[in-house]
Amino acid sequence: MSKRIRKPVFGPRSALPPSAACVVANGVRETLTSILSSPVEMRVFEPSIPTAPAWPAIVKDAILYRVRGSIADAAIVLRCADALSLVAALFGEGLPVDRERELSPIERDVLDRTVNAIAAHLVSVCGTRESRFVERVGTIEGYATYFELLVEEPVAVRIGIALSRDPSPEPRGCVEIGHLAAVPITARLTLDLGQIPSGAVAELRPGSILTLRPYDFARCALRAHGRSVARGTCGVRNGRYALHVEALGAVT
Repeated sequence: MSKRIRKPVFGPRSALPPSAACVVANGVRETLTSILSSPVEMRVFEPSIPTAPAWPAIVKDAILYRVRGSIADAAIVLRCADALSLVAALFGEGLPVDRERELSPIERDVLDRTVNAIAAHLVSVCGTRESRFVERVGTIEGYATYFELLVEEPVAVRIGIALSRDPSPEPRGCVEIGHLAAVPITARLTLDLGQIPSGAVAELRPGSILTLRPYDFARCALRAHGRSVARGTCGVRNGRYALHVEALGAVT
């Protein structure tokens, strides 16, 4: 029988909900459908946290646009070949022969307008936009989260979305003190007798008697798993050892 258990691999995982990426994808798909006057088929790749060496590969030869938001900054990543393919589709043309050439000024203007329309749908991942317009940038250093929208029809284009910070994970629940009320813990009561000469300690034998002064009983401490819980005066009550709690917290 072949082995079906894979070796576990641990790594950072994005806390950005896939549903948020889907919201962006749906908005972008509707916008491109309107601009291209043709139905658009699109796939969404799950948000991830790329490693440091992966970022240079993601932004290599890419045109970058930044959107400043109230939650995080977002960047739209369009590699040169994808930008040329998108612009060609906007002009109703086929795939460009040279997919490595630079965009013309007219193509740049059309691309900028299209990206600005796409950026309107980033609210779900970056919050309220600080400006209505996107800005073209040369680099996106320090960004954390990344996912891609893959347009399959009527043109093959990858649109990358990067975020400057990964959202904080939403709390899935909380533990209240009532949930721990029945959990048993081991508590120890210690009595500080002060200092004893080392010679006297070395002479201790079973049955040895140590003198306790009345005020020594006021230096008792209750400890649980190495932590000080309370302090006060120890004694006997109803035939059982007892501690009269005078203060809570660490013993000073």
